[in-house]
Amino acid sequence: MAQLHLTSPRGLASKTSAAKAPARPAATRAGWLAMAAGVITTVFAAIGAVNSVIPAASNVGAAVLEGLNLPACLSYADRYDGTQSSFRKEGQLWREYPRGSETFSYEFREIRRTRQEIMLWNVTPRPNVPDAASLVVHLPVCGGMAVLTEGLPERATNLQQTWPDRG
Repeated sequence: MAQLHLTSPRGLASKTSAAKAPARPAATRAGWLAMAAGVITTVFAAIGAVNSVIPAASNVGAAVLEGLNLPACLSYADRYDGTQSSFRKEGQLWREYPRGSETFSYEFREIRRTRQEIMLWNVTPRPNVPDAASLVVHLPVCGGMAVLTEGLPERATNLQQTWPDRG
């Protein structure tokens, strides 16, 4: 005679739910390597995307500034300090003051302003300078090397490092 073994409903439910659960693949070394390679590829793709977007954003910014006719430093200054002197806009004239002095040496009239430079034409008589009538100082709007041009043909001379004083 055969014996029947009855299991409790609780035991039966746990056996059937375990039988219906999807099989979980075993975590293998190859599986972990594939996952790590996917993460590394994603990270490098994101870095590449950011690097390609940043130059495009800076080009857009430069185009907007150019469209608004603004310099890269966003504004013009009325005073440019330098290593040897400073240039200050006072009314309709620009005056050059030697470093540490409150008495100006030369006067200039602004003849042109671009996003890169302010051009100042000398109006101070200089009897000992043959090309005094053609002296032009080129002030870099956002700072840098100020340049003096003179004569025909035009000759250029670096004057001094200058920077805008916005204080």
